[in-house]
This record gives sequence, C-alpha cells and structure tokens, in this order.
Amino acid sequence: MKTALFVVGSFRAKSFNRQLAREAEALLAPRAKVEWLDFRAVPFMDQDAENPAPKAVAKAREAVLAADGVWFFTPEYNFSYPGLLKNLLDWLSRPRDPSDRTSPSVLAGKKCTVSGVGGRNATADCRRKLADLLAFVGMKQLRDREVGLALAPSSWTTDDLALDEAGRAALAEQASAFADFLES
Repeated sequence: MKTALFVVGSFRAKSFNRQLAREAEALLAPRAKVEWLDFRAVPFMDQDAENPAPKAVAKAREAVLAADGVWFFTPEYNFSYPGLLKNLLDWLSRPRDPSDRTSPSVLAGKKCTVSGVGGRNATADCRRKLADLLAFVGMKQLRDREVGLALAPSSWTTDDLALDEAGRAALAEQASAFADFLES
C-alpha cells in the first residue's frame, strides 16, 4: 500500500482545510496509508542555521522521503498560499546533500496534489501560485483533479466544514485519481 503525506497549510485547530484533509483521508484510506506532517516546529528559513539542518527540518525531510506522494490542503491568504507553507517548502527544496549544491531535494520528482477550501474564490489564486512553486521545486503534480471549494455561508459562523454533494464528489474523484497517481 502506498503512503500519502498530508500537509495542511494552516495551524488553526479548527482549520477548514484540516477538516477537508480528514474527509480526504477517509476517502483515500482503502487505497493508501495516510501520514500527517506536523511542521509547527520548523523554524524560519535561515541559511546560517541550514547545516546541520534543524531537527524539525530533518524530521520533515524524512517524512517526505518516506512518502510516495504529498497532498497539500491549503487556505488562500491574500491571493496566495500561507507563509508557513512557503517556509516549509523553502526548507524542503534545499539540496539533500549540503556539500553538493546540485544534489536533488526531497521534493524533486515527488508526486503531489493540491486541495483548498476558502471564500468565494475557492482558493483559485493560491492553487495557481502554489502549482508554479511546486513545478519550480520539481514535484510531479496531479493537475487535472485539483479541488478548490468555496465554504458554505454557515461554515463561517459554525467553524464546521459543510461540504455539499458536489464538493464531496469532487474530493472523492481527486482521492481516487491521487491513489491511481501514487500507484502509477
């Protein structure tokens, strides 16, 4: 069974994207093992502290290496992805061998997909910009099945993700396509 690493671009306890990831985990469970990356301890990127890598960075790199693919769940902040996600990707994109600046990163060639839930824009700008960044760092993206969802108005007052049938169906299609992608 393949392993999917889930990366949520929000640390908020009741994050809508964390809730979306839980929905995706249930859909993916029959076909892939899901691991969650907790990267709260990853410090701000600092080349002066890069070698040796901080323990939290080394742990994140090991999790990415061990996974067959990465599924990003992210909100949109000011028409882009959150800074905490960018910081993580900055650390992960560094060469695996610090003595060889041309060695690949843990992200190079890794399969990935992106989902996001947010306001009326349904994270479109975030997903577009994140796709550019993921291509730049060499990840293989499942682009034709990305899911971007607009929150139901009730979610903003209850803090509960309320997926409609269309949203559930889109997420189920993405989960199936991602499982196929991991197995290919």
